[in-house]
Amino acid sequence: MKEALLHFIWHQQLYDPEKLITAEGDPVKVLSPGRPNRDEGPDFLEARIRIGHMVWAGNVEIHKKASDWFRHGHFHDPLYDSVILHVVAQNDNPVTRSNGETIPVTELSFDPALEDNYELLMKKRSWIACNDHLHRIDPFVIKHWLGSLVIERLEKHTAEIQKELEETGNNWEEVLYRFLAKGFGLKVNARPFYLMARSLPLKYLAKHRDNLMQVEAMLFGQAGLLDTNLFGDEYYETLKKEYHYLQKKFSLTPVAGPYWRQMRMRPSSFPTIRIAEFARFIHQHEHVFSRVMQKPSLAGLESLFNITLDGYWDTHYLFNKPAKKQKKSFGKQAFRTLLINVIIPFYFIHGKITGNDEFREKALDILEKLPAEKNRIIRLWEETGIHADNAFYSQALLQLKNAYCNPGRCLECRIGMKVMTLNLPR
Repeated sequence: MKEALLHFIWHQQLYDPEKLITAEGDPVKVLSPGRPNRDEGPDFLEARIRIGHMVWAGNVEIHKKASDWFRHGHFHDPLYDSVILHVVAQNDNPVTRSNGETIPVTELSFDPALEDNYELLMKKRSWIACNDHLHRIDPFVIKHWLGSLVIERLEKHTAEIQKELEETGNNWEEVLYRFLAKGFGLKVNARPFYLMARSLPLKYLAKHRDNLMQVEAMLFGQAGLLDTNLFGDEYYETLKKEYHYLQKKFSLTPVAGPYWRQMRMRPSSFPTIRIAEFARFIHQHEHVFSRVMQKPSLAGLESLFNITLDGYWDTHYLFNKPAKKQKKSFGKQAFRTLLINVIIPFYFIHGKITGNDEFREKALDILEKLPAEKNRIIRLWEETGIHADNAFYSQALLQLKNAYCNPGRCLECRIGMKVMTLNLPR
């Protein structure tokens, strides 16, 4: 038996309350099981329990065997002196606090079907543990859970943004610039794009924003893509000269290391094209954060990111390698990915920090208006009968798979909780 199962049974109160008694024979009534503790210390905090005729307030520790209390060293750890009840599957030893006081111990008695259901989930053979049981779960439960998962996923994205805000003294403009750069890099080049932006503060680009060549020079130079000699490419050599001047002016150090990837990529997604598009965006828009915040509609944002390259990039995907003339623009799919991963989280956290719920609601509203992502995970969910009507639900399904199914957090998932109670008497 896994200790995680005992935690679940205790927290959901799925034990037989009539058989909840201490080793001394005192009846135990749980008024509140407490809240799960994910940090150091007892498993459940702030529980309220009546033991005999007295109500206790404190913490609860759970083990498979009572003797695990000593094996884990809790008997001499003051953190566990606040434990008011030791909950176990097998009481094989009395336990004490660090001062020698005995702690009440009770054994959990529960339906064996719980353990059977748990084993079924843990011995998963499908791509998700509950694949064979999903059809038995109320669709309302699933839909409500997905609504919570969208918020959870946004909170995860916004935690990264909040960290950068703290680092920059709440410089929203600079932080949005960094995350937009990351978004332009797509998944495969997000990291080098982000490092490039961190190495080149927006204020330096802003000083030369009116000169596209200089904006490109700084970005390509900081990306480490102007470090060779291509004498046959006049545009490249001009960028290189401009960069050397600006590098000295601002004391810039380019990103080091072979970060950029373009293998098995469409030429329109090559890092050179994405950097050129990002440079064009910076060139076209001053005070980016204000502009993004002032255009909280799909149409407004789409116009903001309507980026088309021309000139040198009409006939190039890479430096010094002419190609057939073709217009290159920041496509719809790239724009939607940027919205989901950057703009929407910024609306969400801006609303959270400023207390303006309009931005939080706008973030969710845009997700509902965007089409669902198309990838392997979403296709597999559809095969189980769970369909994503829009990006709101596809984002929720991605969170469910990555944050709960993959790490086996079935007992923390509302769907998994329902599966656990299948076949139990009502």
